[in-house]
Amino acid sequence: MIENYSFELLNKNNLKEILLLRNQKKVRVSSFNTKIIQEKEHLEWFNNKIKNPFFHHYVLTHNEKTIGLGYGEKSSEEKKSCMWGLYLDLSIKSEIKYGSVIAYLLFEKLFNNTNVNQIKCHVKIKKDFERMKDWQIDWHIRWGHEYSNFDKQLNCDNFVLKKEIWRKIKHRIYEKGFKKN
Repeated sequence: MIENYSFELLNKNNLKEILLLRNQKKVRVSSFNTKIIQEKEHLEWFNNKIKNPFFHHYVLTHNEKTIGLGYGEKSSEEKKSCMWGLYLDLSIKSEIKYGSVIAYLLFEKLFNNTNVNQIKCHVKIKKDFERMKDWQIDWHIRWGHEYSNFDKQLNCDNFVLKKEIWRKIKHRIYEKGFKKN
């Protein structure tokens, strides 16, 4: 995959770096809450997250630099499912597909270390990023997600990845590698 990396639970030591990632302009525009997050709000967000027994927010660090955060949350015990998403430092220019690295490591953690059998995600494309919609949908399908529905209330497409599908395709994704062509 990549060398000299860690994928560890979010903690108070890396909160400031994650706040910077969450407040990047493109991240805010693509989020349901588009306003800048204040440090106090960010700390409250973290304190609420760590109280949840289903706390799965992992920070990817590569060569001692914070790259991004992958998360699984809002677990449903009866459906054995959760939501997933990620934030990346968009200023990093690299041959490594860090978003794919985070997704791969996160899916492994969620499917191997929890009772989750499926993970869901919302894909929300703002008007300014409409050209990315086909790419986003294609990426999710290549990574084993099934299209679920369009959520009119949230104005987003919903996708689901099932554990048994992930187990069948993860080796192919790993072998393909995580470097840009």
